[in-house]
Amino acid sequence: MPDPAHRRTTASPSLELRRLQTDAYLNFARIHRALERVVLVLFQREGLADITPAQASLLMVLFQARRPLTARELAEHQALSQPTVGRLVHALQAQGWVTRAASPDDGRAILIRPTAKARRTLPRFIEVSNTMLDMAFDDVSEAAVRTIARTTARLRENLEDGLEPRP
Repeated sequence: MPDPAHRRTTASPSLELRRLQTDAYLNFARIHRALERVVLVLFQREGLADITPAQASLLMVLFQARRPLTARELAEHQALSQPTVGRLVHALQAQGWVTRAASPDDGRAILIRPTAKARRTLPRFIEVSNTMLDMAFDDVSEAAVRTIARTTARLRENLEDGLEPRP
C-alpha cells in the first residue's frame, strides 16, 4: 500500500471532480460485471458452457503467447495470484482445455499449453470476443476508443506505480 505521506503535493480535487472520479470507479466495476454476464451468455450460445470468462482469459493468454507458459507467467500477465491461476488451470485441465507437463529445461517448472480441443474452439472464442467488443463499443467513435484505451492504460499505470515502494 502506498504511504499517505508520499502523496503527490497537488491540491485536493474539487468535490465535483471527486464525485466524477467515484462515478468512473463505480462504472469500471459495473462494466466488469456486465462484460462477464455478456460473455457467459455468448459462451452459452456458442456451446462453451464448460468454461468461465476467467478461464477463457487464461486460454487466450496462452494462444497469444504462442508457446507454453508457467503458472507464474500466467499470473504475472493476468495480475492474479499464483494460487488463483492454479485453480483456474486445474479446472481448465479437468475440462480438457489445457495440458500440463514438466519443462524440458527445468524439471521444477510446469508448462501449460492449450489442447487440440482448445485450438479447434479458438474461432468460437474469437467470435464471442468480437461480439462482446461490438456490443461494448457500439456507437463509440474510433477517436473515443483511442482515448478510452489511453486513459485506462494511464489509470492502470497510476495504480501499479502507486504500489511500488518509493525511495
